[in-house]
Amino acid sequence: MLTLLEKLYGSREADARRAFEEILTSTTSGLDAEVRSVGKNARGWIQVDVSGSDSKVVINYLRRRFGLAQSFTDVRLPMVLRGKIVDSGRVGYGVYVDIGLSTPDPLDALIPLHGLRSHLADGRKLPLREIIDLFCLRDNFPFSIRLTMVDVEGGKIWAEPSDGQIELFRGWLSMHLDRVIALGAHREQVMLALRKSGMGRHIVKVDELGFLECSILCKLGTDAPGVIKVLGRHLPEVPLYAFSPRKVRSVLGELPPSLNK
Repeated sequence: MLTLLEKLYGSREADARRAFEEILTSTTSGLDAEVRSVGKNARGWIQVDVSGSDSKVVINYLRRRFGLAQSFTDVRLPMVLRGKIVDSGRVGYGVYVDIGLSTPDPLDALIPLHGLRSHLADGRKLPLREIIDLFCLRDNFPFSIRLTMVDVEGGKIWAEPSDGQIELFRGWLSMHLDRVIALGAHREQVMLALRKSGMGRHIVKVDELGFLECSILCKLGTDAPGVIKVLGRHLPEVPLYAFSPRKVRSVLGELPPSLNK
């Protein structure tokens, strides 16, 4: 059984599961490979069982596209791993990222508040809640981390935002356009909701951040809160958040070197 680094969750999980199974069917088309089961573990990570003489081809594809969960014993510094933010805002000392590890109990990586301040706010002593709001660091937001410390005996992991994650935010800020972050709907669902709501004409494109997470890029002059107000009626129970470069700059002033091209 393989555990992929994508989750099934939310009010539209049934549709998402069907969409994922279609991806698997397309992947195995023409190959001697079969996906015997599709499910999820206790934390929502997708699990699949692949067999057949071409199973290695399918597994390599799944590894490239979605990533595969690792064993805690395989974790090494300074590995770069991707996961999903969990329990956002429930503690005041940092943000936890679920990277699919278990010991056998689930084990999340902690990005301490000082690390978030250092990499996202140039060391400014912003409250954790403000950093979360500025960068949409909400539950299930896909986040890439670099491990900084691993306590094997204590079963603890510390991390910081990876270079790739910083590059993503840097690109968003450089465009000076608002974004709506949708957490809990795959791209086809978001595109359908944009068409039904009539908001498609205000949108440049929709990017996949993960299988069920999307970044909706607004056109110049379109603000994310306005889009959320209308789009939310067509994506009920799907959390939508506004990413505003203008707001980030108003808080941080001159952007820190890590976020400024």
